[in-house]
Amino acid sequence: ALVHQSTTTTRTALLALARAAAALAPPRMPRPKIFLVGGPSGAGKDALLAGARAKAADVAFVIRDVTRAADQCSDLERSVSSDEFATGDYALRWSAHGTTDYGIPSKALEEALAAGRTIVLNVSRGAFAEARQKYAERADVYVLLVTASREALRERLTARARDGDDAEARLKRATAYAPPDARFWPVVRIRNDKSLAEGVDRFVAALKRPAAFCVPVVGLVGCSASGKSTLCAELPAAAVIAADDFYKPRDSCPRFDLAADIRWPAGVPDAFQARGNADLNHPDSVDWAACADAVDAAVEKIVDAGGGGVVILEGLLLLGAGAERVRDRCAQLVLLDDGYNDPAKQEVLWRRKWTRSGHLGKESYKARG
Repeated sequence: ALVHQSTTTTRTALLALARAAAALAPPRMPRPKIFLVGGPSGAGKDALLAGARAKAADVAFVIRDVTRAADQCSDLERSVSSDEFATGDYALRWSAHGTTDYGIPSKALEEALAAGRTIVLNVSRGAFAEARQKYAERADVYVLLVTASREALRERLTARARDGDDAEARLKRATAYAPPDARFWPVVRIRNDKSLAEGVDRFVAALKRPAAFCVPVVGLVGCSASGKSTLCAELPAAAVIAADDFYKPRDSCPRFDLAADIRWPAGVPDAFQARGNADLNHPDSVDWAACADAVDAAVEKIVDAGGGGVVILEGLLLLGAGAERVRDRCAQLVLLDDGYNDPAKQEVLWRRKWTRSGHLGKESYKARG
């Protein structure tokens, strides 16, 4: 009993000492977060940045230096001369169009890092990799990608077009904006299609809860009949986007010579003559911009619903040249092995395609002649 009492007393004393030491110790500094804001022209980055800065007083919105006139700068930019810029101390710097220089002042960024704050940097896409290399050991580095549908981009770019501007050319450049490769980045996506107030609220929420906006997109690739649709049907919790749903009209697809490019045993079958010579096995036959819009909309829906989720993007042509803008959204790529060099496995595929009448709404080759 005496031993037990002594042990209990010692434990109590140690706990009291530990609590006292903890009370005297300086509070542990939270790990900073750095958000690198990017997105295409017309997505509304500047408006969201201004609105979020007004609502999130605890966040450090670092003002960047720009070599252009003050009346052309936003509230998050400071006009400097080329000489001043050349002698400035910048954590990150880049140029645009060979005429304008941008820089993130080292002093402001270092002060925010030392304070353990959440930091927002409005930078060029070309500065993402340098920022991660420099600061990943000292902070959690995210890309905060502001996106918008093609319809919203067209409306905004047309509204802001000046005389002589080619709004369609600007739209083409905006929709060609390539997101950072999600296999290497935690990418927080903000779809800014609604009101400014709603966009700002989403922006601020993403700064506070970035994980809720990092919905993983998984690319599922395999040849026809490899089992992509069957596998997706067994995953009811996933939002599935099928690239097959985004084929362009056949008269807009690349062409091939039905008779010359394929060795038919007995001439071109009637079903393929009727189908025409649109090359639906070519990546340029898919409207990847529309497919990317669908992926972003699926991500937004999961974010709005809460509780997490995953988007699966399945398609035969996902690895093809031209599909990069969609493929880069995928945190993982899964390839269904079709046993290309194994005749027995190839026969399994042929028999599937021949006999799969009614399979998920797809006709069999037998039914098509």
